[in-house]
Amino acid sequence: MMILKKYVLFLFIKIYLLTASGLVGIFLIVDFFERVDEFMAKNAPLTDLVSYYLYKIPFVASYMAPQAVLLATVITLASLARNNEFTAMKACGISVTGITFPIIGASTLIALLVLTSSEFVAPITNQKMNYIFFYKVRNKATYGVIPKNNLWLKAKDQAIWSIDSFDPVKSTLNGVIILFPDDEIGISKRIDARTAIWSVDKWFFVDGYVRQFNEAGLLSTEYFESRSFAVSEAPKDFAKVRKRPEEMSLREMYATIQVHAREGKDTSQKWIELHRNLSYPFISIVLALLAIPLSLRSSRHGGILFCVGVNLAMGFVFSFLYAISISLGRGGTFDPILAAWGPNLLFTALGFYLLLTIDSEKAFPI
Repeated sequence: MMILKKYVLFLFIKIYLLTASGLVGIFLIVDFFERVDEFMAKNAPLTDLVSYYLYKIPFVASYMAPQAVLLATVITLASLARNNEFTAMKACGISVTGITFPIIGASTLIALLVLTSSEFVAPITNQKMNYIFFYKVRNKATYGVIPKNNLWLKAKDQAIWSIDSFDPVKSTLNGVIILFPDDEIGISKRIDARTAIWSVDKWFFVDGYVRQFNEAGLLSTEYFESRSFAVSEAPKDFAKVRKRPEEMSLREMYATIQVHAREGKDTSQKWIELHRNLSYPFISIVLALLAIPLSLRSSRHGGILFCVGVNLAMGFVFSFLYAISISLGRGGTFDPILAAWGPNLLFTALGFYLLLTIDSEKAFPI
């Protein structure tokens, strides 16, 4: 029995690698013909063009993983059925679950690898890919630049910073206003300074004044030439490069959400992106669960092309509903968790139902 399971596993992996390579190759070829004119118009070196597509492979491989799993599952089971190997395995006493368990296990491993890639590999390669395309080819001077002017920040201690300009090299702030909110009186203290200079482990504020407030209004004003205040922010909190969503790891996305929440910004869109990035790899498992019973049923009524057609149709329906669900989440109709995970849970339940009714002669037992 173990030998037969290894046989199914190796057959699935071989077909998956072939289908994944084919899908990635097709994607890159189509993308090449769309972008090569832009590279040529800017006289970009050939090394930039080659590097761009090498860095793009992890992103495309992760994006195409669920579709490759679907096709690999269909082709594997159709091949076993066509050669009567599936019937022989069942005659040896191996259940459908036992035969297809290696496929589910491999799909789970693929999903975890995609999730790992989105955390550790894809953000780095996507950043290098975007640097070549946006900075070198499209000459976007703002790409990958630290924001330096008209900064607003809600600090860890809830203080609100307004900064005219920031010099990340010298670690200096110009035109600084710090507001300390109070639940009862609104603002309890305000610090204004012409300049703030970071030295060792604290800010030194130069040429400014401190105002204290109470319920009646202004309580006191104190001027200073140079003074240090206990504040929670450091230069690294201002020297953050704005990254595109695909350049951020899951942990960076979560940290960004926490920062924006402290700043009082709307984080619903970022929660949608985080849950979408978390749920997308697991589509591989969902499509494998759907493809197994659909492949076995459709193989009774037609050949391999019919089998592939049925599964591709179901994959299209899932992709359509998944995209609609994400759009409804972005529009505020669905909760971020429901928008990203709802289609996965729905079609997982459908896959288990089709597996439990595998012996039915109907293509879609109701």
